[in-house]
Amino acid sequence: MTHSTITADYSLRPSALADALARLVEARQPVIVWGPPGCAKSQIARQVAAASQRTYLDVRALLLDPVDLRGIPWRDADGRTRWAPPAFLPPGDAKGRWLVNLEELPSAVPMVQAALYQLVLDRRCGEYELPEGAALIACGNREGDRGVVHRMPTPLASRFVHLEVRVDAADWCAWGAGGGIAPEVLFFIQMRPELLHDFDPRSEEKAFPCPRTWEFVSNVVRHRAGLDPAAERAVVVGTVGQGAAVEFLAFLNVWRELPHPRAVLDDPEHAPVPGNASALIALCGALYRLADDVSFPAVVAYARRLRRELGHFLIGSCTRRDPALMHTEAYIRWQAHRNP
Repeated sequence: MTHSTITADYSLRPSALADALARLVEARQPVIVWGPPGCAKSQIARQVAAASQRTYLDVRALLLDPVDLRGIPWRDADGRTRWAPPAFLPPGDAKGRWLVNLEELPSAVPMVQAALYQLVLDRRCGEYELPEGAALIACGNREGDRGVVHRMPTPLASRFVHLEVRVDAADWCAWGAGGGIAPEVLFFIQMRPELLHDFDPRSEEKAFPCPRTWEFVSNVVRHRAGLDPAAERAVVVGTVGQGAAVEFLAFLNVWRELPHPRAVLDDPEHAPVPGNASALIALCGALYRLADDVSFPAVVAYARRLRRELGHFLIGSCTRRDPALMHTEAYIRWQAHRNP
């Protein structure tokens, strides 16, 4: 008799993970977030800390020695040995709110992981005790990600709630629209969402596309003025790897050869609509960059002349970047036109 194994994906997209993490933090339940390199684990933790008005403390477990947690011994007035608690943890008697993130915990040597048993479960280490307002979490890469990872001892693993993050292009683009990611990068990822994260631990290529490295590409795009084209190609390849870079650079070539989008905004009813799909998407990206409460009616007017799915893509991108546009008359008319 054979038994089939039922498997399910319990990983969470970043927005759902942030919501779950926020609730666990308020409950002071230790939680560890697992995920591949570059998938924004630390950034999500920082967002949770900011949203809950907590001071974020990044404690690199990888860099600790076991003695670092207990602190340096000293002799008190009675001649007894005490331990000075480490400065990277919040003062035990302080009033306030903190989120302590044990970064790269699975990469810490086994002796350091063992030294954390008491801190994670009992909120204390020797004479030191976490203050009432402190919450403790951890982040780390998975064992199969070809990073420096030590198998977590069962006694430590059992002290955490384990959550895994998965990369989600829609979530990332929504964050990037308000987070300063270059429109060229956002529109490319919306067009090729599978390239947001393409990590193969067996690959010999040093660079690969992930949320972290696409943010690096955005910085390159924003500061490319005067950069030699050959150097730009090398930088992008060295940031996201050759496969993703070739596609992105081809997209950029189309983007940069378009007529100025101001001409479209000046006469949205008669401005030409590019026949090339890549050129049209690039033009939508340029309009997205210029959309505000003044120009948005012209953007909507032009979107009505596009294929239905591309018009929705353009208007949806604009409103994700600036939700206030959903309260404009142009958007209300757009919605009425969509749903007569």
